[in-house]
Amino acid sequence: MRKIEMGWMNYDEGEETFKQVRTRKGGGTRKVHVSKDSQKSDLIQEAIQLFFGDGKNTLGEITDFEVDLKNYKDLSVDEQTTVGKLYAETKLPILRFYLTTKKKKHSVSDVEEDLAVTGQELDISSPTEEGTGDPDVVYIGSNAESEVSFLYSREQTSSNLEVNILEDSNIVTLFTEDIINFGDQSLDDTLPLSPVNNTHPEKTKRILVVHRGHVLPELIAHFSDESVLEKDIKIQHIAPDGKLERGHDEGGVVRDCLAEFWNEFYDQCTLGSSFKVPFLRHDFGQQHWESVGRIIVFGWQKEKYLPVKIAPVIMEQVASGCVKSNIIENFLKYVSEPERIVFQAWQSDFNSVDKEELLEVLDVHSCRKMPTEYNAEEVLQELAHKKLIQEPAYVMEQWANIFSNAVIRIEDISSMYENLQPTVRKVVRSVSFPENMNAQQKEIQRYLTNYLRESSTQGLCRFLRFCTGSDLLVGKTITVNFTEVQGFQRRPISHTCGCVLELSVCYDSYPDFRSEMNKIMESNVWVMDII
Repeated sequence: MRKIEMGWMNYDEGEETFKQVRTRKGGGTRKVHVSKDSQKSDLIQEAIQLFFGDGKNTLGEITDFEVDLKNYKDLSVDEQTTVGKLYAETKLPILRFYLTTKKKKHSVSDVEEDLAVTGQELDISSPTEEGTGDPDVVYIGSNAESEVSFLYSREQTSSNLEVNILEDSNIVTLFTEDIINFGDQSLDDTLPLSPVNNTHPEKTKRILVVHRGHVLPELIAHFSDESVLEKDIKIQHIAPDGKLERGHDEGGVVRDCLAEFWNEFYDQCTLGSSFKVPFLRHDFGQQHWESVGRIIVFGWQKEKYLPVKIAPVIMEQVASGCVKSNIIENFLKYVSEPERIVFQAWQSDFNSVDKEELLEVLDVHSCRKMPTEYNAEEVLQELAHKKLIQEPAYVMEQWANIFSNAVIRIEDISSMYENLQPTVRKVVRSVSFPENMNAQQKEIQRYLTNYLRESSTQGLCRFLRFCTGSDLLVGKTITVNFTEVQGFQRRPISHTCGCVLELSVCYDSYPDFRSEMNKIMESNVWVMDII
């Protein structure tokens, strides 16, 4: 026996396409167990029993329809193929089939022509999340363990957006892999197999659902869809306990997700010290690097966020096709601190360098030239070009293609990097306090200012991410509001979408304030549990 999913699509004469029949009309997605030797005719009979019961339903009797069975690729199933053979060929964890029905008023040739016209290479679907009570938001989630992209219902709505019922909308969501369950939420209904109606100028709303701690593979899977940059993207997180965080994305959740993604990317996909360089992984192909390129474009377009730890010469080559920054300076920030000291000493005074150590460092970088008093710049230029331009050339090519297709140009990368990097002065100036403050509030203002002045660059990044979602300065003003919360309930509270920081005035001393701030900043586990 094998477990399969069965759906039902009925032909819509008005739109001249097959549309998924939703649960409330007797359709939906059903999970059944069938023999692995079941063939097309057996599956059709199983589907008829599921959706037509005693031979009829709200749309009519089964004898009024021409029926067929399609697979997960929207292709008609072969008469002789068995379920067991399909599982062996596709390697999918669960197969989905669709019973297709069409009123008997066209000839057989017309039906075959219609099926050919609607044939797809991708499974187009947006199942409904059970028990949400809101059928009008499209969520797009990921299974972190299998790294397989899937979607589950609902279109993002807002107070000034007219809500369209899914059956009457032309929103199309794409599956790039198989369809799976998300926790206890079943993948239920699917959207119509109709193209997007170009008469609607607004972008399709999408909510991407990602798990904390698995943002890297899941976001890459989401952005493998070539049309994703044409969507209006929102993000929702799954907390470590497996529950959806309550935070509503008005910018803060996206910024937080980008920060987490790039921190994971630096750790898992790059080499280098202060500046990072992507390295080729055997499990990262063209599609993966293109997805990362789309994430760069998305971050810049959406929140003016750039991965500033990627060496600037790489981003310059990707964005404009030429290197403008000093490649040796980039290289010296790429190598480790001990290597940097040796190279800088070689540049300034060859006689003061430990020759044996210099040879060891050059050997690490596969240098084949003997260092002299006069060739430091030449050798470092060659090493830098090899490490920063030649080795990541394949990655840069994929990113450049995405940049050109998205018609995006980022001028003066070095200047943008400098503006995004947090410093004490810039962070302090980004914090806004109320105009009229009492003595207690002014004391807390002084505490916070001192705390920021004592913070390292890493501490400033954490503070920015806590308050704005982004670990970079993306032009947001942090507004401080004061509360009088005391005791165990006292703690800093941030609202990342509005960039609001709530601080209690009930601190006895600066060390008391600093201790509580440090505990929050260093915990590195922040759950968005406020709507």
